[in-house]
Amino acid sequence: MTEALVDLTERLNQVLAEENSLLDALDLPGATALLSRKREAVCALQAALASNNTSSLELSVEADMLRESLQRLATLGEANRSAIERSLALQMRLIQAIAEAVPRARAMDAPIYQPNGSQVPPRPPEAYAFLSRM
Repeated sequence: MTEALVDLTERLNQVLAEENSLLDALDLPGATALLSRKREAVCALQAALASNNTSSLELSVEADMLRESLQRLATLGEANRSAIERSLALQMRLIQAIAEAVPRARAMDAPIYQPNGSQVPPRPPEAYAFLSRM
């Protein structure tokens, strides 16, 4: 059973390491795509731990491997938490910068762009009609 726990912790370690590298590269869509794999790995590890009496593990090579794998898991988990917090903070700064820039751009009559990147044509001047009869 210890070998299975090592395999399950290593599976979670692999997903966390991959997610951390994507978060460090600011690839948020790629990191988000790993969510289902991460959930599956966590559920499998939780189920294995719930069905096993970990206090009866014998001190052996497998137990040492499990201990090392769990230590890596703790380290990767902490790095993952930090990377997610950094990504969220960066995303909030980006949203704030955009929110501050929009009113200034509107006030300066800056060009407006459509989602496809094309520029919205400027409005023609408003037409005024004067009554010529007195």
